[in-house]
Amino acid sequence: MSQFPTISSDPPRSYPQLVAVYGFLPNLFRAQSALPRAVEAEHQLIDAVVVRQGRLSRDQKGALLKGVASVRDNDYCRALFGHALPAVPDCNSALFDFSLKLAKHGPWVSKHDVVTLKNSGFDETGILEAVVTTGIGHMLCTLADGLNPRLDAELRSPAPGELLNIPEPLSWPEIPEAHLGLPPDSATGSPAYAVLREQYGFVPNLYQVQSALPALLGAEVRLLEAVLFSEDGLSRLQKECILLTISAANLNTYCTTLQSQVLNILGIPPEESGRIVEDHRTGSISETDQALLDECRKLASLPRGASKRFEPERLRAQGFAEPRIIEAVVVAGLANLLNTLQAGVRAVPDFPPGRVFGPKDLYPFSGKSRPISDAIPSEDPDAAIVARVQKGDIDVFEELVRRHSRRVFGALAGLVGNIDDARDATQEVFLKAFENIGRFQGRSKFSTWLISIAINTGTELLRQRKPSESLAEMEDDEGFRPRQVQKWEDNPEQMCSASEVNDLVREAVLRLPEKYRVAVLLRDINQLSTEEAAAALDLSIPALKARVLRGRLMLRESLAPHFIRTEKPDA
Repeated sequence: MSQFPTISSDPPRSYPQLVAVYGFLPNLFRAQSALPRAVEAEHQLIDAVVVRQGRLSRDQKGALLKGVASVRDNDYCRALFGHALPAVPDCNSALFDFSLKLAKHGPWVSKHDVVTLKNSGFDETGILEAVVTTGIGHMLCTLADGLNPRLDAELRSPAPGELLNIPEPLSWPEIPEAHLGLPPDSATGSPAYAVLREQYGFVPNLYQVQSALPALLGAEVRLLEAVLFSEDGLSRLQKECILLTISAANLNTYCTTLQSQVLNILGIPPEESGRIVEDHRTGSISETDQALLDECRKLASLPRGASKRFEPERLRAQGFAEPRIIEAVVVAGLANLLNTLQAGVRAVPDFPPGRVFGPKDLYPFSGKSRPISDAIPSEDPDAAIVARVQKGDIDVFEELVRRHSRRVFGALAGLVGNIDDARDATQEVFLKAFENIGRFQGRSKFSTWLISIAINTGTELLRQRKPSESLAEMEDDEGFRPRQVQKWEDNPEQMCSASEVNDLVREAVLRLPEKYRVAVLLRDINQLSTEEAAAALDLSIPALKARVLRGRLMLRESLAPHFIRTEKPDA
């Protein structure tokens, strides 16, 4: 059963291109009838890419679309693509393999994959067609996942057992390279370029690299005009936030960078965009918009962990009308299209990326899935006071400040290395906690939540400063190997006074790379338990232990010259 009623009963002749492709008007497009401009732009894009004969044949493109639907395990699109399109041909295995990898593991696609296609006889225009076709497949599967249309009477249910299991590649591209050469820019005076300049102030590289196919570029920009640039339902700001959230979920460095710049122009500061990238639930956006981003994020194309179904009823409960929910799904489809395009062509970033995704981002830990120790969790001693504040008794918040100000100040002083800054940041932390205490749901202790805010506040402060020399410059995060492994003097204070030891340790801690510094501070300086420190950093316990161990080794390496026992030379 469809999640959305057909709002309009336009006859099939209103969509001649779609009827020409499928022989009928599919329910996937009927379900979007509240957004006729979006439907029109979608079938213009399908006509420009799938229907028109280019370097790739219609049969080849059909095979790619069916492959994407199989990778996404989307029964509706498997049936839709199988209705009018041929079976997967064996003769195009290189092309098909490339598209499947792009569909399932986009961030892993490398220049080597493109070279393999070229060696199989495909030129750059043909490869671009393959990338865009794969992106359209992702877009249509996203629409089907979100709108859940009924299977059309004209379609047959796909046979079971057709799901394609594409193994995860073994290596992440170490050096991001542009996959396609930038063609001679003959589209500078085109209407598509004029629209892009008007909206962005320039033509992003992602679109410049597609200028070899003007019909594609024109259809793509018309889709942007119909879906993203209009303000008929959702605001432009809401839609750009959806694009940013899904781009982050898909680990797409280029698109998150571009969206952050757009949001900055719309009045959203970079630090807020950064919070949306890392976890939109920690930002300052409204509860309604948090729910919107929560649901849209489920439609991201990169499969990571247990997938959850899009829940329109949650958005209805937040006051979103049917056309706006449909529009959110369509924007999510656009986001997956653009992310797939970028993963395939790897356009050079237009701005220095504020966040570069890597293999470590593939399996983020969440509070619900975080492994815990065998210890029985203790009750939160602050729970009663927090409940009173949430009910409006704001005066008792002062008791929470009294209880935790020393710990928060200690964490910030160790993190930022400046007493005055730590005092100012401590006030900011408690202000943020007071403003957001209504969102605190008690999934962790209040003190853990407070330390998380302190870490984020201190980290923001550090990023605003000019970077100083750190151990990261001596050893990178993954390449560090301890070299000073000699035994230390049994009693370091025999060699240095207590104050000198404190100064040496403090300075060494401040030189640690940020993520190790925070882990060591929470465990060894602030004496948080392993469970509390892991929760504050949103890490698994094994990951927290690994950071603490590495931080301690780096700290020991830094302090070794002061405390290593030296042998006296023979007289």
